[in-house]
Amino acid sequence: MENSTLMHSKKVLIFDIESEYGHFRKFNTTTSPLTYSIPTRSAVAGLLGAILGIERELSMGKMKAGITPVCEVFSKQSASIAVQLLNPVKKVNIGFNLLDTEKTASSFFNVKQRTQIEFELLKNPSYRIFIALEDEAVFESLAEKLKANQNHFSPYLGLSQFTAKTTFKGIEKIVLSKNTDYQEVVTAINLSNTFSEKPIDFNYTFKYTSDTMPIEMNILRIVSEYSEIIIETNGKTINVKSNSIYQTETFGNILFL
Repeated sequence: MENSTLMHSKKVLIFDIESEYGHFRKFNTTTSPLTYSIPTRSAVAGLLGAILGIERELSMGKMKAGITPVCEVFSKQSASIAVQLLNPVKKVNIGFNLLDTEKTASSFFNVKQRTQIEFELLKNPSYRIFIALEDEAVFESLAEKLKANQNHFSPYLGLSQFTAKTTFKGIEKIVLSKNTDYQEVVTAINLSNTFSEKPIDFNYTFKYTSDTMPIEMNILRIVSEYSEIIIETNGKTINVKSNSIYQTETFGNILFL
């Protein structure tokens, strides 16, 4: 099915983002947090909100007057987001000393107990983000900030310790592909946007991985949609059958999450 956002917008904003480390916590993780290999769609939406300066809620579900929540600005109805893996996936385990807040203390700063938790982290993660927006004003504002490298809030990859560098790559026109055969796609694949009994033509010399990832989240942080996402862990293209593939002018074929 053709993405409804792109019925009105025929261009995408493209930028790269990288950091020394990253962590996008899996929803089914318990005491030792595991990470997805790429940022979830909701994580990208939060990143875009930081660049634009959209403030977080005062408390769960409550925003300052006149501020539209990030989840609404970048909802699936308003925004189309695709993610390309640029660096091979490399994961390392590092222990974090967390404050133990179960024991009573007179203030946050008087907490003495520490609990060491091992986190799975991404080492040298780098991604290319493609975004199409329904709102032209938001699109232009985002483009201006990325071009000038003037992010309102510091962007980071998953955890606030992992501040990230953004690089504006351009704005390009896109065209919906009419090819119904397998096509090489550079971005992560949302299987719900594919068709046929064999939507992926696997190259068995490549290394693939799949995860069930959150796609849409509301203001109460309740996930309303999950999908199975496939990537090639070295950043190679994936041969896909889909009627939602868009062709960029210079960056290859993309498929939105």
